[in-house]
Amino acid sequence: MADPLVSIGLPVYNGERFLAEAVESLLHQTYRNIELIISDNASTDSTPDICRRYAAADGRVRYSRVPENIGGVPNANRVFTLASGTYYMLAADDDVWQPSYVERCVQYLEQDPGAVLVCSEMAIIDENGAITRRVEFPRTGASERPAERLREFTNIFTIMDASYGVTRADTMRQTPLFVIHPGHDRILLAEMALRGRILRIPEFLYMRREHPRRSVQAYPTLRERYAWLSTKRARKRVFPHWEYLSGFTSAVARVPLKVRDRVACGIVLLRWVRYHWKDLAQDLTS
Repeated sequence: MADPLVSIGLPVYNGERFLAEAVESLLHQTYRNIELIISDNASTDSTPDICRRYAAADGRVRYSRVPENIGGVPNANRVFTLASGTYYMLAADDDVWQPSYVERCVQYLEQDPGAVLVCSEMAIIDENGAITRRVEFPRTGASERPAERLREFTNIFTIMDASYGVTRADTMRQTPLFVIHPGHDRILLAEMALRGRILRIPEFLYMRREHPRRSVQAYPTLRERYAWLSTKRARKRVFPHWEYLSGFTSAVARVPLKVRDRVACGIVLLRWVRYHWKDLAQDLTS
């Protein structure tokens, strides 16, 4: 096909309740040149049966299963390593996308070489799929200034829905991918924003589902969330805010930037430290 291949990576663990609906919404995208890669993190429910059924019915579906639970973040990274497309999209097993989502994102990326990621506005749905609210607030990810883009994704109040946008796979490969940290999506998006503009389609094409089993609901605090991240990185002491700072600082150091832009990004991080100094101090005493 002439259209570039879009790899959609779907990491899943015991997602039987909403998985079929998520997969259906992805397979019914108007953009047809996709591959859907499902990485099953040793699920113990009916997830494997659901995945095998879709893989048997649609040649665009690739199902891969790990023999033991490796944790949510390693599984999300694993599914990216299996991707072969020009563009890459991360998907959650409990969310829903409107049929035009991928097509519209690819259109934006094809038209704007300076954009590294495109997403849409986000609506929140409940367990039954009914929209409960639409999320709208100012964004700076499309700015021409790297420091302004960095500011959006280091802001603790920014929702990380852009994680489920369509991005350039080659740009993703220049990053460390998701790090073992509760804010792994925030740290990765901060680096992606330094590498290029992040655009948002002014339409509500992505629906995030709120339910009690979402990781942020099951593990409400940063420190509790480490248990979900990786089964091999259990630690008695964690320093989430220092690790945030390390992740942001490493990204600024790693990405090639003009001197004035690097200085401006440094000022953003100094302001971040000033705002979070109590959290940084608490990390050292908890």
